[in-house]
Formats: sequence, structure tokens, C-alpha cells
Amino acid sequence: MAETFAHDAHCNTIHDAGPESCPPADRTDEKVVLAYVVSNDVAYSWHRSLMGLANFDTNHHGRLKDAGGFLAIKYGTGGLIEARNQAVQEFLDDCPGADWLFWLDTDMGFGPDTLELLLAAADPVERPIVGGLCFAQRDDEPDGMGGWRTQATPTIYDWITIGDQSGYAVRWDYPMDTVTQCHATGSACVLIHRSVLEKMREAFSSGEIRPAWYDRLPNPSTQQIFSEDLSFCARAGALGFPVFVDTRVKTSHFKHVWVSEEDYVRQRFVQAAVDKPAGSTLAVHVDVEASLETLAANRHVKPDGMLKLDEDLERYRQIIEATRPEVIVETGTRSGASARWFAGQGCDVVTVDINQPADNTHLSRIPHEGRVIDFVVGDAKNPDVAQIVADFVRGRRCMVSLDSDHSGPHVAKEIELYGPLVSAGCYLVVEDGIFGYATRTLRTQHGLGEMVGSPLDAIEKHLEGNPDWSRDVAIERMSPVSHHPAGFWIRNG
Repeated sequence: MAETFAHDAHCNTIHDAGPESCPPADRTDEKVVLAYVVSNDVAYSWHRSLMGLANFDTNHHGRLKDAGGFLAIKYGTGGLIEARNQAVQEFLDDCPGADWLFWLDTDMGFGPDTLELLLAAADPVERPIVGGLCFAQRDDEPDGMGGWRTQATPTIYDWITIGDQSGYAVRWDYPMDTVTQCHATGSACVLIHRSVLEKMREAFSSGEIRPAWYDRLPNPSTQQIFSEDLSFCARAGALGFPVFVDTRVKTSHFKHVWVSEEDYVRQRFVQAAVDKPAGSTLAVHVDVEASLETLAANRHVKPDGMLKLDEDLERYRQIIEATRPEVIVETGTRSGASARWFAGQGCDVVTVDINQPADNTHLSRIPHEGRVIDFVVGDAKNPDVAQIVADFVRGRRCMVSLDSDHSGPHVAKEIELYGPLVSAGCYLVVEDGIFGYATRTLRTQHGLGEMVGSPLDAIEKHLEGNPDWSRDVAIERMSPVSHHPAGFWIRNG
């Protein structure tokens, strides 16, 4: 059956929808099937990202679990197009209770909340096709040595006409962090409502001829053949289905590229231009540059796995000796070394981490130097976890040390949950504000390249100027170097 297509007129009106105009993801009864096609190669980033996404879904609405979960198609001689068509066919025939098909190619990396964010932007009628922000790698120019210089290319396309020729053009200057309508996107990370696929099956198949969701179409003005994903969007446009991309939904795409000295120089130039620390408006009472040097040199890394400068441990010794807490609450257990150190200062310890420490996988409580360490496994920003900690602490003089996820929003939530546990005259220590002054390169070296904000943001918002707290500037000035600038706070009362 021959096919022709023309974009529906209303699809040529492109507009953006900011986050506030997107409906909330409260359609908890909607079910999703995650589909992927694979030959033999699967990227590590996809495996790791998929585990995070599946866990996130299980712990929230269970949309994948209730719909049947995953649809995997191995492609061989029939190739990618045949595999995609087969996946759609099985989705429609074998998953009648599923509302959405969610494509995730096996060379992608993505966040655990990717599906939830796309569903928040999608709508069965108004936005039935919504993709994440994905990038292809396009050959740009020969490098003079048999290879090519390549360029990251957003998979957001507009249908344009120049003279007597029309076609899909890359939207290089896409709007950031919003939902934007376009004429086409790729299938690497895209959510498609069932109604789109059913309408296509009805429109583009006849008799014994199988449906052609992804069969490649020719450009009617140039006769060049579209890729399978652009051909899908062309069919969707011909039927009046709009296409959107949510540029808040970030992904990465694993590609092989040629790398030369020129690429290195370009990268370093860009890095120097954009690799700036966030900084802070808080007054500084340590030598920030010297403190950053100790961070870069890993002077805080101890043989037992503890990550604390000797100068900061001396600060802890002095405030513990001065205030005599009976129990110290610590978020961020890691190896358990700092919890043992706190216990060695004559205090019981309650330590919280999303993972059990490697050397205490079967323990929830251990004695240490005459004191007791209680391990609480869970997300420190979870109020239920905080309540467990509060039950351990109740009735005892308490100090708190925050040393888990250093993103600004996470630390702010920890201050909100664990700050009230601090006894009058005792300390709340917010660790690692030094990362607020670190470049992204330095943060990345310590596993914090994607950190959002820093502890300094939370300190400014919740502690600075708060009459319940007083900043101890004297303890900061005790030494020129510290990883916890603006991090020592006394509970008033």
C-alpha cells in the first residue's frame, strides 16, 4: 500500500508550555509498558539507569508492574524497523490494559524519575507523544585523518520549507527546561499514547499488509528516505497528532566518536568558560582556596574510609567536649568509620544511610568503645526515617551532623527534619559546604558532578538569620582550612 503524508495544519503552530501549565502526574491508574529493541550491545548506563527507574516506579505508582512491565524485542535480519513494528504490535495485542508505550533505547542514560516526568507533561489528547531531551552525534566535517569531527545534535525537529524543498530541520536553539511542541523527535526516549498507535494501525495497514508504524518514508519533495523515527512522526503528523519534547527530562546517549587534539582544546576552552563554582553570599571565615586544595589533594581521605580533615575532626573534638552530647545523629554512614569515631568521643551514635555500611551488612546495632551505634537504613530525607531516628534520640542530649547527599534541596530537608532534635546549646554541623566553592570538575572528581546547589544554599535558607540558631564563627576560625565553611551552628534556647 502506497503512503503519502502531509502535516496537519494545527501541527505547524509550535508553542511552548512551561512547567506550570503541565498537568500533575496524578493519573495513577494509567499503565505503562517499557519497550526496547536490542541486538547484542547494551550500554552500562542503560542497565544502571533502568534499575533506578524500575525501583522508582515500584516505590511510587507501580505503573510498569501493573501493566506487565517490559517488552524486549531482539532484532536480527529484519533489522531495527521490523523490531520496532513488532514491539508496537505486541503492545497493542498483548497488553490491552496498558495506556502508554515508553521507548527507551539501550544506549541511553536517564534519571530514575524519567517516566514520572514524561507522564506529568503528557496528556492522552493534548500531548499524546512526549519525548525526553536526547542528543544524536552528527558528523560535522572531515578531520583530515580519515575521521570526522562530530557535533552533539538535539533530536528536536521542525518541518521547514525553503524554495521548493521541505524537510525536517534540527532546532538547535531549543527552549530549555520546558515542554515544547515540535514536528518530530527520536524514539530513544519517548512516551506514546495507545490511541496514536491504534489510529496508525487503522490508517496505514490494509488487508494482509502488516501495519507500518516505523517503515521508512520518502521525503515527498526530495525523495530522500527519512529515518524510522522521523517516519513515525511524519505519520503521526499526517493524522493530526502533535509531538512534544520535555527539555527538563535530561538523558545521555552513548556514541563512538573520533577524538583529536582540536577536540581537546575546544573542550578545555568551553570548560574554562562554564566550569564556575556556585559560591555563596555567606561571609567566609576560612581560606577557601587552601581548603579547596586539601579537597583536590584528598587530604580528608583516611585509611579506614572516613572522609574528614584532621582540622575538622579537631573542631568536632572541641565542640563535643564543650557541649557533652549523649547521642550524636549522623546522616551519611558510608563505611561507618565516622560513626565509630564519634562513639570513641564518648557518645552513642545513630547513623542513617540509604545503604548499609559494607562491614555491617547484618547488623543494626553494635557496641563500640563502651558506647552504642545504631544503624538506620533509609533515605535521610524521608520523614518516616527521621521519626525512627527521633525515637532513638528521645530524652537525650543530642548533636546532629549532616553528611549525606550534599545537594542543596536534600540538605534543606535534613535541616528541617533533624534540626529539631538538637538540644539547646548543642551543635548542628552541616558538612561539606566547601563544594559550593568547587568547580564542577572538582565536584565530579568526588562523585558530585551532578550535585544540585550545595549545602551553602540550605544554610542560607534555613539557618542564616534564624533566631533559633547561632553560627559559631570562632570554631571556623580555629584553622585556615575546613571542608565545612558556615557549617557550625548552635541551637539557641
